[in-house]
Amino acid sequence: MQPLKFIYQDAKGEVREWVIPRWTENTRYIQGRSEHDSLPRTFRKDRILEYLAGAEQLLFDLAEPAPEPAPRAQADSRPQILFTGFKSADRARLESKATEHGFRVMKNPGKSLVLLCIGYNAGPTKVEAARESGAFVVTEEQLDHLLLTGEVPC
Repeated sequence: MQPLKFIYQDAKGEVREWVIPRWTENTRYIQGRSEHDSLPRTFRKDRILEYLAGAEQLLFDLAEPAPEPAPRAQADSRPQILFTGFKSADRARLESKATEHGFRVMKNPGKSLVLLCIGYNAGPTKVEAARESGAFVVTEEQLDHLLLTGEVPC
């Protein structure tokens, strides 16, 4: 097998010449390692700008089919809720209740947070971060009202 030599543009747009002494291919990729690599590298065929040597050895579309990429997991679109300022037993009970009612329980406030349920010992940092992200801040009693009626109490 003759080494494969080519000009490759990676995903960042960087262009580099590669010499791969031992390689394999499928319909989508070439995999091998250069003399300087300890692990194999995978090159997308559609990013090879020019073959400089060894292209006559390639099978291109006649090569073994490339495996299909794994499907991406669906995004979790449940409304997000975060509990802060509760004892661990109370938090576990509330998190379980929220999950049963279709909420996604979070550990830290983020941009997609819908509700922050605050207990007696709620810290101002999480409360402020939740407010800045547009989340509703509710007490345990207000959360119970929301779960019962579907209304966010004032």
